[in-house]
Amino acid sequence: MGQVHCRQIAATPGLSLSAASSRSPEIAAGIKEELKIKVYHSHEELLQDSSIGWIVITTFTNEHKKWALRAIAAGKNLIIEKPVALSYEEAAAIFQAAREKGVQVTVHLNRRWDRDFVLVQRVLKEDILGEVYRIESRYTAFSSGWAGWGLQGLDNPWRLKKAYGGGILSDWGPHLFDQLLLLTSSPAKCLFGKTESRIWSSEVEDHFWAEVIFRNGVSARVEASNNHRYPLPRWLLLGSKGTLKMAGGDPCEWNSAHIRKSFHDFQEQISLDTSQQELSGGFYPAFVAALQQGKEAPVGPEEVLAAARLMDAVKESDSRGRSIDLSVDRSTSSRANTTTN
Repeated sequence: MGQVHCRQIAATPGLSLSAASSRSPEIAAGIKEELKIKVYHSHEELLQDSSIGWIVITTFTNEHKKWALRAIAAGKNLIIEKPVALSYEEAAAIFQAAREKGVQVTVHLNRRWDRDFVLVQRVLKEDILGEVYRIESRYTAFSSGWAGWGLQGLDNPWRLKKAYGGGILSDWGPHLFDQLLLLTSSPAKCLFGKTESRIWSSEVEDHFWAEVIFRNGVSARVEASNNHRYPLPRWLLLGSKGTLKMAGGDPCEWNSAHIRKSFHDFQEQISLDTSQQELSGGFYPAFVAALQQGKEAPVGPEEVLAAARLMDAVKESDSRGRSIDLSVDRSTSSRANTTTN
């Protein structure tokens, strides 16, 4: 992902890619030759470069908090690859440190700009489905590509290892929950979830799902799995006027969407074109536009923390075998209990 970010930054008008850092001599040499930039062989050296205002963190997830806090202490603004950290508590600590230092932190939730999500947003905005009361959002596939994606491939399938912060909840949860919260525009009321370690790893989950009830009455299913030989739909939205269904599987297959509307004996089906490039790269243009307009970066702390709280709730629900009440501020309740005891 570090190389992906470097290439996108270099290609975005309004941004200048000044330098990169890598502890791998091979990676450092390759990116230096490709993009003709300064490359440091340690992250500490990069943080000492006073000419750089923004730092992008694309280390393994388990190191996000450590390097984020060091970068904040050095006065750097940050873009952190998702997930921002291993837990809500770690994420909150990063944002708190940024507020105290007076720097900005945003998170690379790039799938906000994906073609499928943009389409779903448009359908809701245009009220095509009527009152939407049920949303199902899934990534379901079966591929060694998920486990081995990265520079080291299957020689170091880090997504299957707990030490690196692997697992499909950390991988897809930030995207799916972030999108869901944007669509519902309502706080979550309760969640029941489960994680499975069935095929690819005994250390981390290769399948998770969660049922979420929101305060506005909308219910949702969020699910990610690398165990589905038959993929389930990427999106399924139920409304009072119609239903939207989008093909699932790997992202390259999210190119078939239909809306079916019926009343008594009348039935109408609409086919929607989603045949655009997956991963639009929309994050960095939106990032530049926000800075040029004097606005905050496009992904805010409150949004990131709300999704992180739902991810933590999935783990808690799985460990306790029951639904988790999200209607109270659990951190405030914990502090109150500590004080009274």
